[in-house]
Amino acid sequence: MQNEQNRKPSKPAARTGRRKNQPEHSQTVIIPQLSPEVLERARRAAAEGKTPQQIDEEAAAAARQAAQAQSAAEQAVEPKPQPKPQAKARKTRAEAEAELAQSIHDDHLWLNNPVMVRGLGLAPIVAMASDGDRALMLCVLSILLLTATRMLAVAVCHITGNRFRPVVYAYSAAILYIPVYIIMYNIFGTNLSIMGIYLPMMVVEPVIVKRMEAAELETIGEAFRKGINNTIGLCIAILLVGTLRELLAYGTVFEKPLLSVGLLPLAAQPAGGFLLLGLLAAGWTAVGGAYVHYKQEEVRHLYADRKQ
Repeated sequence: MQNEQNRKPSKPAARTGRRKNQPEHSQTVIIPQLSPEVLERARRAAAEGKTPQQIDEEAAAAARQAAQAQSAAEQAVEPKPQPKPQAKARKTRAEAEAELAQSIHDDHLWLNNPVMVRGLGLAPIVAMASDGDRALMLCVLSILLLTATRMLAVAVCHITGNRFRPVVYAYSAAILYIPVYIIMYNIFGTNLSIMGIYLPMMVVEPVIVKRMEAAELETIGEAFRKGINNTIGLCIAILLVGTLRELLAYGTVFEKPLLSVGLLPLAAQPAGGFLLLGLLAAGWTAVGGAYVHYKQEEVRHLYADRKQ
């Protein structure tokens, strides 16, 4: 009995030993909590047959579109202020005077007319432009010869390095005179013979070859533009002198009677032509000089309180 009693308490001890040999730790299972949004996406994915990732991408794209629409609406409501243009720098007095002088020099119609102001082409005008018909012929000759000669001479001078300018201008005018004469003969016919020797003399007329004296070489575009301006100014002076001489000498303009009698028959002669052209040039330069003086004084008063 005693042995049995001694054995019985030994069993719990053995159990206690086994418990001590086991590792003392516990395993915790975490169950995630699903938010209503996650459940809703899962439900929509199951209903539409899409993955949750696809639904998230569509939601992000919709959010981006909404943000872009909102920014566009804000820009439409509140437009961005336009940058103010920078104010142009005001010109100095020296610059204004130089610009005025250049505009006067380029005005070949009035302020720098080749005939009335610079005195070019006086001989052919006095000798040939005794009536409207002769003035018209001389005007057509100037239109066909002046600008073309200037452009051809400038082109050749570019090739030759701006050497032999007088020879280049003279030969250019002589070469172009042949086709110009053919064109004029087809226009005026035998009436062209009334021009006499003065027609071929236009080849060496200063109004045609005056540019050879300039040292700088202009471009072909400038030669065309300035040639046209000189041609227009020359034609205005030729037609004005020719029609006025015919009116004073015969009382007609292009053979159409305007006066019953000629007031100054001497106007048809070279002496009368010189006298009339001198009076016209004097009046022309007086009016032009007064205008130039007015513009110069205007610039001086405008920049009087400013530094140079």
